[in-house]
Amino acid sequence: MIRTAFVKYVLVALVVSASIAVSAAESFKRRAGCNEGDRRCYGKDKTSPYYYRCTNGQWTLYTCGNGNTCSGNGPSTKCVSERPPPPTCQNGQRRCIGPGNPGLYYLCSEGSWKLYSCGNGYQCTQTSPLQAACTPTAPQCISGTQRCIDDGSSGSFNSCVNGQWQHKSCNPGDRCINIPGGLINCQPVQRQLHTTSSKAQGILSSLLQTPESKDPITSQWYGQATHKTHPELIQESETTHGIKATEYEARRQNLVRELPKGSVAILFGAPVLFVAPHVFNQYRQDSNFYYLTGWNEPDSVAIIEKSEHTSRGYTLIMFVNDKDPEKELWEGPRNGIEAAVSLFGADEARPIGEFRRYAEKLASNLSDQGPDGSLVYTDFDTDYDIQRSMHCRILKKQLRLRGLGSRVHRLTSKVQQLRLIKSPAEIELMRQASNISSLAFTKIMQTCRPGMSEAALQAVFEHACKSAPVRGTSSAGSTDQAALVRSAYVPVFASGEHALCMHYVQNSGTMKDGDLILVDAGAEFAAYASDITRTFPVNGRFSDAQRDLYSAVMSVQQQMVRLCHADSEYSLNEIQRRSTRILAEELKQIGLSASDSDISNRLYPHHIAHYLGIDVHDTMDLTRSQRLKPNMVVTIEPGIYVPYDNKFPKAFQGIGIRIEDDIVVGHTEKDIENLGSLCPKTVEDIEACMLAGDALSK
Repeated sequence: MIRTAFVKYVLVALVVSASIAVSAAESFKRRAGCNEGDRRCYGKDKTSPYYYRCTNGQWTLYTCGNGNTCSGNGPSTKCVSERPPPPTCQNGQRRCIGPGNPGLYYLCSEGSWKLYSCGNGYQCTQTSPLQAACTPTAPQCISGTQRCIDDGSSGSFNSCVNGQWQHKSCNPGDRCINIPGGLINCQPVQRQLHTTSSKAQGILSSLLQTPESKDPITSQWYGQATHKTHPELIQESETTHGIKATEYEARRQNLVRELPKGSVAILFGAPVLFVAPHVFNQYRQDSNFYYLTGWNEPDSVAIIEKSEHTSRGYTLIMFVNDKDPEKELWEGPRNGIEAAVSLFGADEARPIGEFRRYAEKLASNLSDQGPDGSLVYTDFDTDYDIQRSMHCRILKKQLRLRGLGSRVHRLTSKVQQLRLIKSPAEIELMRQASNISSLAFTKIMQTCRPGMSEAALQAVFEHACKSAPVRGTSSAGSTDQAALVRSAYVPVFASGEHALCMHYVQNSGTMKDGDLILVDAGAEFAAYASDITRTFPVNGRFSDAQRDLYSAVMSVQQQMVRLCHADSEYSLNEIQRRSTRILAEELKQIGLSASDSDISNRLYPHHIAHYLGIDVHDTMDLTRSQRLKPNMVVTIEPGIYVPYDNKFPKAFQGIGIRIEDDIVVGHTEKDIENLGSLCPKTVEDIEACMLAGDALSK
């Protein structure tokens, strides 16, 4: 009797306590705006694939996925399908598919089986009835090395003990991350929650992450053109316009072949540069970063670790900006973490905010390895160091704190050596860039008039570049690809004596009858530059003195172009020296005698050539003393600039002339290609082009 009363008392107390706790929790949920875990369908017809779920006191939009739709409301809300439900299971269970598919397995996630692959070089091994592990098909390994299994989200990894792989796991709730040096790091999983303003809540926060969205605000789902968003610009096999994913892969493999065993290359994306507070310049990615990834967003880091334990010889980890609906409302879409893996070839992608922790771990591991450990290839100090990203400074600080300066080597020279020789795809993009520029030069020759401003002629050039027809990705012929075109550099529109300044870019003068105008301008197409210079008469007709000087420079240019092949065994520096001698001879024939010093320091003070590619002055770390090789692309640009000095004939004073073309180096002379061949260059062609412009204007 006493025992029964005691039990009843305890039960009553427990019920009362539970009721109080539930009441308090429900009161909190009501204050937060909704009841935790509640669901309701989105849309009036209740056939939408979207539904709301109460998370952290706010309604958050989710998608049913797999073609399912939302049904019901309140407690009965659920995603339904005509297909039978998948077999139930417990999260974390694994089972191999079978002998016919040794690398495939099922993983139970959210109560259902999902198919995964172990990846190249691994097979699924059933370790118990409901547990399996991915094990290397070739079990030999280097003792002490580690490697995450799958994408690391399961927290499983292989550790090499006595030359054999052993399956291990991180602590519950942790995920596995590969780090340089053949090691792993277990880190707590941080769920990405969207904390948005009222403007970004509701359906927008989901659509920003849904590629199938047709909402006009979010149709540009990625931060750059992709095949999914711009099929007219990007083919299915391409990562960026004209460059296939396989070519980016080959570039990275070519780089790691040049790196010592176990080393790691770290590249930093260029930051956004600002003209004034909140006023930013048009973004341009760091050239090495773009060359190896095709990724065109700021605040990014790419890590390429050389590894003999992967099928492609390296591991690519990218730290990038995560999707953020609120910021994307203001700044435009981002590629996001998922795209870094699915579209840009990364083995793993992490939020850029985690890079500091990675840098600390990397520096610690390198320090533990001792003086003979792995090497780091990166670029801290450059000619434009003020533009380096904050993440570059973070890594630099961590390595300096541990005295690891001797383990850091310059990366850019190795990447530039790869960039120096252009692939057929790169040459095609540069050919299109030069064609665009050539059409624009033709247009300004036809438009040029005395009394017109230099700035107005510049505007004609830039508009012509944007409107030039370019071959599209289909058989339909030319297509509007203005989105791929921009100025390769700040152009020179220098009329009259302004042409005596090599880089006159004010472009603020008025063109006068009887003057020449020197135009140094070029379009960039799909990240590849052109660089063309033409000098032509403002009124459409060369004077005798102008014609003589122009013909002298033209003769030098034509002779130097014919040397741009491997069989000549010339370097750019040797072509420069030869051009100086020939120019002196040409000038003497028209009555302008000058000493070697006058030619080198006053009349022709610049180099005749530079490499051309993603950058206008491409691969600047590489010497111009190396012999030319096939598929290098170089400029050939001799010039003459006669100052107001009575030691030179008065008829020539105040005249500046430069002629520049973009040249693909050939095996032999007959293989040389002038990418700017469509651009009028001879005296006769220029005058005919300008005369045609006169006829069109009447």
